[in-house]
Amino acid sequence: MQAPPAVSLSVSRFGAWRGLCLMAALAAVGAASAWAWARFPAEPFGVAWVMLSLAAAAWACRAPAPFHLRWDSQAWLVDGRAGSLTVAFDAGNGVLLRFLPDGARFARWLPVQRAGHEPAWHALRCSLHSARPSALRPAADL
Repeated sequence: MQAPPAVSLSVSRFGAWRGLCLMAALAAVGAASAWAWARFPAEPFGVAWVMLSLAAAAWACRAPAPFHLRWDSQAWLVDGRAGSLTVAFDAGNGVLLRFLPDGARFARWLPVQRAGHEPAWHALRCSLHSARPSALRPAADL
């Protein structure tokens, strides 16, 4: 079986990701507003709840920090830091990746969209779905 190709790309475009976040945030704000309006009509708490929901939506829609993703046929690296990378969601034209740096407790979520990365997209998806670090074989098998 052939090893997946080495891939390296800088990700700085997040238009599709921000659009999905905006739709989810608007749905959440709408639901929170309807609940607050029904539960606390014309009370300051209801207005405060709506304002808090809007602030949370604005925070959720901010652009992620640009990053550099690389598979060197041995390990996944994000901004030069090695770790494990798993595909959380694959929509064909975009993927949501979960990167857990070696020795870290918390994962970093990485949205990658096809737009802007067309030349490397196929190689990236091949590597994402088949790349595994090569394990050392025991000496008895050699």
